[in-house]
Amino acid sequence: MNEQSPSGAVFRGTLTPRYTDQDTWRHVNNSRAYQLHIEARMQALVHRLGPDAWFSDAERLRPLRAITQFREMSFYGSDIGFVVTVVGVHRDCVQLRTELHQNDQLVGIQDVWLGAFVNHERVALPEHVFNSFRADVDAEPAAMPDDDYSRYADDFPHFPVHRELTPRYADMDADSQRSEAALARYMEQARFGTLQSVDIGNLGLLIAAMDITYLHFRPGSTPVELVTGVSHIGNTSFRLTGGAQSRDGVHAIANSVMVVVDLETNRPTPITDNIRSQLEKLHL
Repeated sequence: MNEQSPSGAVFRGTLTPRYTDQDTWRHVNNSRAYQLHIEARMQALVHRLGPDAWFSDAERLRPLRAITQFREMSFYGSDIGFVVTVVGVHRDCVQLRTELHQNDQLVGIQDVWLGAFVNHERVALPEHVFNSFRADVDAEPAAMPDDDYSRYADDFPHFPVHRELTPRYADMDADSQRSEAALARYMEQARFGTLQSVDIGNLGLLIAAMDITYLHFRPGSTPVELVTGVSHIGNTSFRLTGGAQSRDGVHAIANSVMVVVDLETNRPTPITDNIRSQLEKLHL
């Protein structure tokens, strides 16, 4: 990568949000913000490993887990600068951290652990990939935080909300796999299916963080089952746990932290008794 720092190799660049990235609040939609992290990461990998680094004819790096913090809203009409840092590497995993900055504000952070896959199967990192990262960073990846939500991957029938989604051609990436971006959108759609039934009055909701564990990327045209439930309720925020599965098994499962906000100040506000009672009915 093109610059050194104490924490490892760093790659910098600029991305431009598109008009179609906006949501109904007129800021960059959270799943599109996630895609900006993907784009920054892929540009960094292509810069490091060569122009064919995004092909999967041989080994291809794909996420095992991605933890994304949505720190501030980002908007159409202003470029976003990104910084991708190599945090650590061992023989079967590399950890990258991406930061997004807009108008001198840190708007997003993502930590991602990437593994190598061939024909849907997990393999060790190719020697040249491992050596490339290890030459810059003589450190192991950070231990992944507890993923206690993954236990729900075996308990889909007990989720309170179920939706069926028809896969689309656009859900496949350039390697004809179900894309990381599509699975992140599935998690968004699962959240939406739950929140549709919650009347939040004159307040608003924002996503503050999303933690996704990816289990496989196998494509398919059979329906995908989306599930969600409320796994924790706090003072100003609550946590949704959701997942997506098809006949090939669970694709991904995720925790999303949702914050209740005052629309006038755009600041967190306590969950009302009415909202709390509705969320409790959706508890896992």
